[in-house]
Amino acid sequence: MSRPIAITILGAVIAGTVTLAVSTDEGRDTGVVAAGDPAVESAATTTSTNPPTSASARAVEERRDRVRSTRGASSTATIDAPTTAAPTSAAPSTSAAAAPESWRDAPGADAAACAESGRSIVVDKQWQRAWFCQDGAVGEVIPITTAASQPDAGTYDVYAEDYQSWSTLTGQPATLDRFVAFTYGKYQGLRIGFHAVPYYADGTKVQPLESVGDLARFGESSGCIRVLPEHAEAIYTSLSLGDEVRVIS
Repeated sequence: MSRPIAITILGAVIAGTVTLAVSTDEGRDTGVVAAGDPAVESAATTTSTNPPTSASARAVEERRDRVRSTRGASSTATIDAPTTAAPTSAAPSTSAAAAPESWRDAPGADAAACAESGRSIVVDKQWQRAWFCQDGAVGEVIPITTAASQPDAGTYDVYAEDYQSWSTLTGQPATLDRFVAFTYGKYQGLRIGFHAVPYYADGTKVQPLESVGDLARFGESSGCIRVLPEHAEAIYTSLSLGDEVRVIS
């Protein structure tokens, strides 16, 4: 399929050179995650156990020996002190789930979010992930980095695909490979779409590739959906104009 390259020249001739920039990402977000973002704080667990009194130590040890002799390899047992012994005290043990850190901690992808037929892709900003769909079935799930406030939840159609694009919203020209646009921003009306993590002229990337999908990065994009280079290529080659993009959070 022939893919047009849309370039808007904001050019300025400075010291005999011309700088070209295609603005794509929408206005800079604050990066503040709204209340209700999935986060579970970890709580430290401390357990203290008091030993039995010296008067009952022998009886307790004999009881332990009897339990050890009958315990199976995968079973557990509770050791109760004899009625004549001072009770063993232990602080109640509590265990908090580890706080989710990345898209990999998310629940399973929901096929109900897919388009019923054809090729589509689902964007789940809450969990910083997206997944491919084919005829209502979930395909590969991939990590993403998004803005916090946009795009809004809804169904959109792919309307443009650029092999390469550029943006200056990070303060200096950055290259955006495999740009697949599906909506416009709420603040400046600029294009919003999928693209590979942007990189500068010296090759430095806007964010480390291994950080894509980290929940702590939620809100770092100016509006577009940043993906890994190989996933940008997959989106660019598999989605066609008119295919659905469904944003669910």
